Amino acid sequence: MHKDDDEARVSLAKDGLPADGGAGASALERADGEGPLDAFVSGAAYAALALFGGVFGVVGSFVQDWTVGPVPVAAIVLVALVFAMARLSGLGMGGRLGATIPAVVWGIVVFVMSVRRSEGDLVVPATAAGYLFIVGGMLAAVAGIMLVPPARPPGEWLLGRAGRTRD
Repeated sequence: MHKDDDEARVSLAKDGLPADGGAGASALERADGEGPLDAFVSGAAYAALALFGGVFGVVGSFVQDWTVGPVPVAAIVLVALVFAMARLSGLGMGGRLGATIPAVVWGIVVFVMSVRRSEGDLVVPATAAGYLFIVGGMLAAVAGIMLVPPARPPGEWLLGRAGRTRD
């Protein structure tokens, strides 16, 4: 082995690239090891989370006004479920994007369901239960998102590779 070849291998290893010049890897694989099938499955999972957030927003909008006496029990339970939806989807996907997607879709659907139409109809009325569902749900979604640990080290988006720590 020549000295220049050895230095080239060390340089490639420091950059996180395979030292064999990529001979064992597929041409379609990225440097982080994610291939096209992995990207498709991840995209499908995010789409399923978005669909889940939308369905949850529609169903929640229709049932949020159920009360037991003066207590809006359904709205309280739905706020807790919004928090659980955001937190668990983020933990399941391994990052805050997984928590953000269903929460944002839920918020959009609930906003649309609370806007009065020209005929005067709306699904989420301006009652205590409606306000608790909308405002409490948004606060619960933000709390659920923020409690999910980030997928990458803090500051990496700004520093790039320089922000990564060595193992």
